Amino acid sequence: MKIARELELRLERLVDGLSATLFRGCMHPVDLANRLVRFIDLNVTNGKAGPEIANQYTVRMNPSEIEPSVDLVNLESELASAVTETAVTHGWRIGGPIKIKLSLDPKVATGGIRCTTKVAPGQLSAWCQLINSRSGIVHNIGDNRVMIGRDMDADVRIDHAKLSRWHCTLYRLEEKVWLRDVGSSNGTSINSIRLDPQREARLQTGDIISFGPATFSFRML
Repeated sequence: MKIARELELRLERLVDGLSATLFRGCMHPVDLANRLVRFIDLNVTNGKAGPEIANQYTVRMNPSEIEPSVDLVNLESELASAVTETAVTHGWRIGGPIKIKLSLDPKVATGGIRCTTKVAPGQLSAWCQLINSRSGIVHNIGDNRVMIGRDMDADVRIDHAKLSRWHCTLYRLEEKVWLRDVGSSNGTSINSIRLDPQREARLQTGDIISFGPATFSFRML
């Protein structure tokens, strides 16, 4: 699977400082990552803003698969970083920081893992901003994929009567940023060019976005 190989490459880079001899005869972190990402890929769901995944994972594996000298906390952190990077690349909504917990369980057969998941909303570092052209109010965006609209449950809530409850989605995918109108009543424009409903358009720093009459500038961080 392409996605599994991408995670492999990321994890190989992240664990480059660990000695491979620590994992001789056991499950190497790259093999563990492959099993984890296959599980994640099979459990992507389609939410209101698009594809999303859980952000907390408990991974159970047989104790014989891990050498006692391995720093599990460090390995958990490396796995979380690799999954986070993969989520960014594929535009998966995560809802909060990715966390991985490794649990050693003799009931798990060697060569396999068992995963349980949890969605735990949490603060994410902003990677871009929407800046209200009139008031100067800044909306920081931290998730890879967000819903913008007037609804109280919108990720970026803009309290303007001309916005639809669910107006559009903003997301990053393969190192690019996109905006998609989801059938709003008053439309969405980028630099005065109106978007076709249900078709995405690429965003870049300095672009002026109009959600109906409400105007914002877009800035990457």
